[in-house]
Amino acid sequence: MATTMNEINHFFERRQVQLGMNFGLSRMEALLSKLGNPHEGLTYIHIAGSNGKGSTLQYIKEILMAEGGGKVASFTSPYLIRMNEQLKINADEISDNDFIAVFRELGPFIEEMDQAGNGPTQFEILTAMAFSYFSKKEVDVVLMETGLGGRLDTTNVIKPLLSIITSISLEHTNILGDTLAEIASEKAGIIKTGAGVISGVTAKEPADVIEAKADAVGAPYYLVGKDFHLADVKKSESRQSFSFSLGNKTIEHIEMNMLGYHQIENAALAIAAVLIAMEHIDEKSIRKGIAEAKWDGRFEKVSNEPLVILDGAHNPAGIEALIDTLKVHYPEYKYRFVFSSFKDKNYAQMLRDLEGNALEIIITEFVHDRAADAQTLYEASHHDNKRLIKNWQEAITEGKRKTGNKEVLVIAGSLHFLSLVRAFLSVGL
Repeated sequence: MATTMNEINHFFERRQVQLGMNFGLSRMEALLSKLGNPHEGLTYIHIAGSNGKGSTLQYIKEILMAEGGGKVASFTSPYLIRMNEQLKINADEISDNDFIAVFRELGPFIEEMDQAGNGPTQFEILTAMAFSYFSKKEVDVVLMETGLGGRLDTTNVIKPLLSIITSISLEHTNILGDTLAEIASEKAGIIKTGAGVISGVTAKEPADVIEAKADAVGAPYYLVGKDFHLADVKKSESRQSFSFSLGNKTIEHIEMNMLGYHQIENAALAIAAVLIAMEHIDEKSIRKGIAEAKWDGRFEKVSNEPLVILDGAHNPAGIEALIDTLKVHYPEYKYRFVFSSFKDKNYAQMLRDLEGNALEIIITEFVHDRAADAQTLYEASHHDNKRLIKNWQEAITEGKRKTGNKEVLVIAGSLHFLSLVRAFLSVGL
């Protein structure tokens, strides 16, 4: 059994290749039972959605930390620099020593299940580690992001205080379904009896599915634009603000550093969550939390000369939000893109959305079992000014070299790709 972080990392990489994504809750429930069900007895806010999960979680976390006096745990995926990022208490990542100790605790049970032919996946192991670690640390609340989907997602063994569904778009259609309604049904699988549901999904077809599930299990349902509202949006190149209302509660001119209208929507979901879930939350904590929240890899400016932005847009809805944000905050600039993607994403549509707004698209690839090769991506693009540079470091270096005044270099397409890029550019190191 692995005894160092490098060995654990290699174990997880091998595990991902060997078992991949294998949905269902039976293995997770078996593993947790062997551990003594550490997930029971904790307080959860559960977050699902096609986009916006991580940002919404971070807004909630910053608000609760600003309120003070408690241990706010979070479980997120994927990581950008190192595995420890995925398990945090307040602003602190799990230490290497604790990560190794919790992993080794699971070791005998993993081996036992492997021998029985129902070995847990990489994500199931990591999720079980989160439950065990947070239970030992006696945290006050756990903010838990689904990995993929909801109904059969590994995290869906919990009974939450509150469920949040941030957005619905066509993604992972081979797993979640071919229509927005089918995908909404999978995401709505996190809704539990008596636990409030906060939704940012306004399109009628998926919204009806979510509301019907909430009604069926007796879960109070709150919809943006109906039960809580945002208004008075103001934007500049580096900041934006909005006003929020829920019932007789109104908070005006909430300032934030994260950019894009989608981030205002995510912040509104977070504010609704804390107001509904908590008996009392100070308005100052809400303002401070929203203002201080940041989420690496989401419209993240990492250089001014040349202007370089990293964005984890990994599906067509994410690319659409990226383009909209560029047009609002950098309307007089031209946009040069470095793009790479997983092969199981709708990269053809993502490229089409970029092409109508791109000065140039530099297409590249990275090493991952799910990554699309650059030649395939290149052939899927019909842009007049496209270029193929297989080595992604060279692609970024060339993109930076060519980006001039009133131009932005945008690196996008996959959060896993951005994890490599951030290390290469020494961002956050």
